[in-house]
Amino acid sequence: MSFRDRLVFDETQGTYHDGAMRYMFIKPEAVMHIALEMPEDQRPAVFEAMARSVFKNGGKSAQTYQEAGAVNPDDLLAVIRETSGQLGWGKWTTELVEDRLKVTVENSPFVMGYGASDTPVCAPILGMLRAVSGMILGGPTEVQEVQCAATGADSCVFEARLADALASS
Repeated sequence: MSFRDRLVFDETQGTYHDGAMRYMFIKPEAVMHIALEMPEDQRPAVFEAMARSVFKNGGKSAQTYQEAGAVNPDDLLAVIRETSGQLGWGKWTTELVEDRLKVTVENSPFVMGYGASDTPVCAPILGMLRAVSGMILGGPTEVQEVQCAATGADSCVFEARLADALASS
């Protein structure tokens, strides 16, 4: 069942839920302008806080998907791709090769909400991939946004690798 099919709106409470998980709609610029409201030298810390928050809380969602039956890496990736798009997080494509996961995101709402930048801005996606990549690759990972549309690239590209694979490189 897709995310949209699982999403329940309670009009009397003004809430949306996917099972026990609550969701809300918010414009990307409302989220991303939090960073823009900060002095430029503090923005990296804001982005890292966003990534850590999504790692923790988005990771709970991914764990729920895994417990609901998306137990192998391909199934979990399919759920993540579908759900991310239905949440408005852009179109995700994934490539899983041995100890590496590559995710390409077109139409990132975080780029749209932030605007042009000298540095990558898709910290929420980075946080989600930090959570998911360990489940997919079977161990601690390192995740980087290696390309960001906010810096002029055609799309945002993330790479996750097993931490052990990085140490031996």
